[in-house]
Amino acid sequence: MVVSGFSQQLTPPIQNYSSRDYEAASQNWDIDIDEQGIIYVANNQGLLSYDGQRWKLHALKTGSIIRSVYTHNDRIYTGSYKEFGYWSRDSTGSLKYNSLMHLIDEEQLHSDEFWEILSYQNAIYFRSFGAIYKYENDEITLVKNEVTNKMTVFNDRLLIAVVNSGLYYLDENGEMEALPNQDVLEGETISDIKVKGEKLLIGTRDALYEFKEGKCSLFKDDKLNADLRRFELNHILALNEDEIVLGTVKNGIIHYNITEGKYSIYNRHNGLQNNTVLRMVENNGNIWLSLDNGVDMINLHSPVEYYTDDTGELGAVYDLTFFKEQLYLGSNTGVYRFVEDEQELIDGSEGHTWNLEILNNELFANHNTGTFKIERNTFKPVEERTGSFRILNVPQAENSKLIATYTGLTHVNGSELTQTVTGVNFPIRELLFQNPSSLIAAHPYEGIYKIQLNDDLTSALSVDKLKDIDGKGHYNADIYRINEQLAVFNGGKWYRYNSFSDSLEVFKELVAYNNHKLLYYDGMGYWFTDTKQNTLVFTDLKENKVRVASPKIRERLVKKYEKIIKTNDSIYYVALNDGFARINLQELIRSRKNEKLSEPIIRGFSDVDQRYDLSQMPAVPYNKARDIRVQTALPVSDAAGMHYELIGEDTLRGKVENGYLNFQNLRHGNYELNLFAVSQQKGTPARTSFPFRVNPPWYLSGVMKFVYLILFMGLISLIYWFNQLKLRKQQLLLEQKFEKEHKERLNQLEKERLMNEITLKRKELANTTMVAAKKNEVLMEIQGELNKDKSKFSNQFRLKHIMNKINRAIKNKDEWQVFETNFNQVHEDFFKDLLEAYPKLTNKDLKLCSYLKMNLTSKEIAPLMGISVRGVEVHRYRLRKKMGLDNKENLTNFLIKNF
Repeated sequence: MVVSGFSQQLTPPIQNYSSRDYEAASQNWDIDIDEQGIIYVANNQGLLSYDGQRWKLHALKTGSIIRSVYTHNDRIYTGSYKEFGYWSRDSTGSLKYNSLMHLIDEEQLHSDEFWEILSYQNAIYFRSFGAIYKYENDEITLVKNEVTNKMTVFNDRLLIAVVNSGLYYLDENGEMEALPNQDVLEGETISDIKVKGEKLLIGTRDALYEFKEGKCSLFKDDKLNADLRRFELNHILALNEDEIVLGTVKNGIIHYNITEGKYSIYNRHNGLQNNTVLRMVENNGNIWLSLDNGVDMINLHSPVEYYTDDTGELGAVYDLTFFKEQLYLGSNTGVYRFVEDEQELIDGSEGHTWNLEILNNELFANHNTGTFKIERNTFKPVEERTGSFRILNVPQAENSKLIATYTGLTHVNGSELTQTVTGVNFPIRELLFQNPSSLIAAHPYEGIYKIQLNDDLTSALSVDKLKDIDGKGHYNADIYRINEQLAVFNGGKWYRYNSFSDSLEVFKELVAYNNHKLLYYDGMGYWFTDTKQNTLVFTDLKENKVRVASPKIRERLVKKYEKIIKTNDSIYYVALNDGFARINLQELIRSRKNEKLSEPIIRGFSDVDQRYDLSQMPAVPYNKARDIRVQTALPVSDAAGMHYELIGEDTLRGKVENGYLNFQNLRHGNYELNLFAVSQQKGTPARTSFPFRVNPPWYLSGVMKFVYLILFMGLISLIYWFNQLKLRKQQLLLEQKFEKEHKERLNQLEKERLMNEITLKRKELANTTMVAAKKNEVLMEIQGELNKDKSKFSNQFRLKHIMNKINRAIKNKDEWQVFETNFNQVHEDFFKDLLEAYPKLTNKDLKLCSYLKMNLTSKEIAPLMGISVRGVEVHRYRLRKKMGLDNKENLTNFLIKNF
């Protein structure tokens, strides 16, 4: 049963950009690419630009339709109704329009639209239907008033197509010279002319012609011209000597190989948005199409081609295989085969198909409803008790198979009789034999089991679960046999089974490929899917490593159920969620070696208030740096994306999304923004650097720093002045303290000197007193001796005279005056204070008091006063009474303490 009729033709990658993507009108009249790789499209609403990150519409002030676009040097020339000019970027990166209409004499201007622009001999030519104008040296001149529909440069001369008259050379004076031998074009309306080496390709609405060796003739491919009559040729693009692309009005593009005489057609049916191709341009192997509805990009030489089921009937493909020269697809809706390029559903195969397996030249399908054998267009049941995941041949057992089912294992013998293997009652998603009766089974959810069967494979002798290493369990694990080793991929890590320890261990040889699930391997290499980035990786585990990072594959893989098969040395097929892809590995390796990375571009730099001049380093005021926006571009190339690195006071890294970077609240200082075009193969990225600066806040500006310096110097001066003042005050205090201490030292010295003098005087006084006392004592002894023997003296008068001298000597007033003087020097004011206290004291009393003050005993005082000791005691008694002292009070101590 044929459920849908569409061709199995594989198509290269086609990228569609709809009017919703670029947010402008659907119709696009012309397209061109500048030297940086920026796409420019003439749209009904204005000029569209695409820098690889985003589309942007640049409208004319009049809102006119732009019919033509042409990039030349750093300008983008456009033409519209009664208007042409050029767009250029100002110093901030903004695209601005400059009209040239003010250079035209109004009398020379036709009421017409400008459909084509080209450069020739340092001049720019603008063509409308009714005239051709030249722009050179900031002047516009009318070259020719003629109804034309195409122009180009051929043999270094300007060539124009005159309506219904053929091709003519046009000189700068407006003179025309017909191209020779072009009779075949008589009456034809030329839609396009394209130079191809020394030849000229000429397209009319219904045929392709070529001019070579001085003669014009119909292109020698009747089938092609027949198709062009049906499809209506509109535009020609020459890729190289062997290839051309023809854009049609009714059926997309025709990719024609001149050498082989073969061509492929790509239209709305196999990927284009619209069948009307208005213009085409080529860049780095990509063909850009401006369509009547949208813009498309197609890579005609991509090593990866696709089959896509746009109807949705096929569903997600879980497995595919070639069997007897036919391609079979197992999907979630059934099993399909291609018969004469028509997709056909196998009768009875409706439902989810997990696996297609060729065993003993027979094709089996593991299906949601059981296991089936596919014979021609029929689905023959093998086992229908439950759904199944896998079917394998039993080693060393002819025509014996095991089926991994939703509920366990089923054995199929040679006569295709099935029997459930007892002892295994859990679902098995993957199955590997170690020997004819021992196998490893992967449970979809609970881990990996080692199963030992009996000899006739009807029951399990033992079922043992393998221990996991990390304790996380082997949920949804995948098992493989790699170089005769049992390998397990689980949780993004690789393990291998150690039969001696009956456990899993880290697979060291594959540690570098953690997070890479194995899809296919043989003697040439290994195919992995990177589970983190969802890309395909081919490697020989040595030097060669190729990534397939195309969104067409990355976004369409059937996650967790990725599948890849090999058909010959270089061709691989990959299951997708809406079809499949074919990869030419050798072409893929060759293309990746010639990988082209476009350089990232800074398109704009702005803060919250303004855009900055990109020709010099922007300096952003601190209060405006709370939101810095950088507009970036990455023209379409082989780059897998664009990353950034901001180096400076703040360091940031990340991926550029949608062409804009926002940096918020950056600290002041110098920064360098590095943009990287990331290689799909992890090679050296293309880099662009852009420096900028965030100025310090006003309070940290240069002027304020100068102010701070002045203030600081003033503060230092103030501190210095204050310290000097404080120092002087401290010095004054120190001087005063020193002077005081000096005076105190002098006073102390003076005091010590005086004390020494007093001590000395005391000693002198004491010595003098003792000498006087001793003298008086001796005199009194002499007087006593004389008194004892006075009768013996014959001369009594003489004796009396001697006795009187002795008495005068004892009571010598001069000695008392000397004593009194010395005493007053030692005990100043003693007599004064004593008299003030006791005014009735006599001189004799004062004399006794002075001797007592000197702490002399009565015995020592007696000679001094010229009286006996008894007389001294009596005098002391009387003195005590005069002074009113108590009997217990020691008179000597009283005088010493109080006077």
